[in-house]
Amino acid sequence: MLMIVLRLIHVLGGVFWAGSVLFVAAFFIPAVAASGPGGGQVIQQVMAVLKYPRAAGIAATLTILSGGWMYWHNMKVSTGGWAGSAPGMTYGIGALSALVAFTVFVTVIRPTGNALLAFGRTMQSRGGPPTAEESAAISRLQMRMSGASRAAAAFLAITVAAMAIARYL
Repeated sequence: MLMIVLRLIHVLGGVFWAGSVLFVAAFFIPAVAASGPGGGQVIQQVMAVLKYPRAAGIAATLTILSGGWMYWHNMKVSTGGWAGSAPGMTYGIGALSALVAFTVFVTVIRPTGNALLAFGRTMQSRGGPPTAEESAAISRLQMRMSGASRAAAAFLAITVAAMAIARYL
């Protein structure tokens, strides 16, 4: 029963995490960037009000923990032999790729998003458009966010592919 619960947590969390990151990287960030100043309001709503980063972080954490527990269980019942099997190695590759994506989120995406939100709050409290310096800083942060999101999406695509095929190898 525990493995069923872990698998459900892993699959549902992973679907949300990977799907949302792929959507954000491929559609959301480009749409916001093309929206001009109005895009900032959308970012504020999604990140600060709806708290997407928190939801994605929780989903990622639950996915990683449940996957790690299942991996450990398979190692334990096979006295370590499973890790050297084709499925075990493929799941391991997927897990490492997910960990890289999570690291990108924690070290680049979240801090960059927080910096963008801070700029948004500053402009909102001031009631005016950004200064030239702020515009340049925001542009740099948006480029960093876009690149990091694409990298995380690529690593999660590798993860999803590995998880989808591993049991059939």
